[in-house]
Amino acid sequence: MRLTDIRTRAEAFLAESRKEWYEVGAGLKEDVRLSEIFAEYADLFTRENVEALAALADSEEDETESLKLAELRGFLTMAHIRNATRESSEKALLFETKTMVETPEGEAIPYRQSAVALLNEPDRERRSFLENARCEALAEKNEFLEQIHRTTHGMADDLGFDGYLGMMAAVKRYPLEPVRDEMARFLGRTEALYAEAMEEAMSKAGVPPSSAQRHDAQYLSRGADYDGLFPAEKIESSARKVCASMGLDLQAEGRVRLDIEDRPLKSPRAFCASLRVPDEVYLVIRPRGGYDDYSAFWHELGHALHFAGVAADAPFEWKRLGDNSVTEGFAMLFDHLLLEPLWLEDALGGEASDYAAFLAHHALFELYMLRRYAAKIDYELTLHQGGELTGKDAAYKQKLSTATGVEYPDVSYLDDVDPFFYCANYLRAWMLQAQMAEVLKTKFGERWWANQKSGGFLMEIWRDGQRHDGDSLSRHLGYKRLTTEPLEAQIRNLMPR
Repeated sequence: MRLTDIRTRAEAFLAESRKEWYEVGAGLKEDVRLSEIFAEYADLFTRENVEALAALADSEEDETESLKLAELRGFLTMAHIRNATRESSEKALLFETKTMVETPEGEAIPYRQSAVALLNEPDRERRSFLENARCEALAEKNEFLEQIHRTTHGMADDLGFDGYLGMMAAVKRYPLEPVRDEMARFLGRTEALYAEAMEEAMSKAGVPPSSAQRHDAQYLSRGADYDGLFPAEKIESSARKVCASMGLDLQAEGRVRLDIEDRPLKSPRAFCASLRVPDEVYLVIRPRGGYDDYSAFWHELGHALHFAGVAADAPFEWKRLGDNSVTEGFAMLFDHLLLEPLWLEDALGGEASDYAAFLAHHALFELYMLRRYAAKIDYELTLHQGGELTGKDAAYKQKLSTATGVEYPDVSYLDDVDPFFYCANYLRAWMLQAQMAEVLKTKFGERWWANQKSGGFLMEIWRDGQRHDGDSLSRHLGYKRLTTEPLEAQIRNLMPR
């Protein structure tokens, strides 16, 4: 296939598949036809195209063009594998949607609904019952996940890479080991702070810290006691107000389509669907209120504004591909506004004292999530050392439990894994958002979101899409590299001393 055809077909595939994702998530339709879409583009995701792009990227002398070809090669490589593992992936998805689990009262509820029920269950014995029921179901789902793992590793070898990790080294814009090492240093520096704060939080909740389980941390992180601070009816109005104060248009002159209509099948969690960048981006929400709802909305708003802000004439690779640490960084920049005391007062009203307890609580669980993801990248590097799975469940339990101080069930060792090391994108995004927030405060003041120039500053960066990776954007902001120090400072400033 000619290079121009590959680009055209790839862009069309992304538009069609994301339209499908949007319509299902928005509750406009019930059945997913992703399998049909992959079949329609089977000529794109071939080994021949993957190998041809690898050869072109290696021989291209122009640095920018070589980088674009490498991005295209990475996209096709991962899509080639996703296409080959599609059947097992669909079986795993179908299992999730069709499986029922039993409540303590003997009622059967959907597997996915049980996760929400667990998050909102204050009774520890009932939570434990639900957790055990979910784990029993997950043990069955693992049959499909194990097949995906083995097939993926076999394909990496067959494509000529030095295993799965060799494939990642070839197709990612950045190496994974420095991310793991940076997070290992973060774990060491925050160990005492975290252990003391988590022990206190567990004790207050009546949970013996020495026997705390994953479901205990999940329930506490939900922070239901603070839902009243985040009313559903203020989500859209607060977003419009803040965007206007930054000199931004919430709907980017019509490029961001705000889908707020209530539908029975609509996802309860906000999401962003970029059908055509920058012209057709959907921001979908079903407002229900609470911190988690606000956080998800603001995260997806960051994505939407970034996608809608990309220059219309930008190359396909910068519009659609690149280092997703960048778009996740903008998403986190916006969702982390909810951890800014002054922003909460400006956007939602009230005084600092109204938010003090909430901020301390969520700073702790921000730290919990960071430590969890630090353990995840360490574990995933262990998991992907080969296709063999013996002992990997024990490694998962040990690494996640040690980092978080709560016991993780080993049965989640494949379910709690981000395909193609997306966990590293999240970790780099966490670091990037903290650096961006520091720069914005330096340039535009502590209330940078109230300065009209802050939006213009961000729009200039958004125009490039993902031409630059997280490391080069960090350097552009004035830092030597992505580090956790500004991120750590964000958290320490909110936690009681």
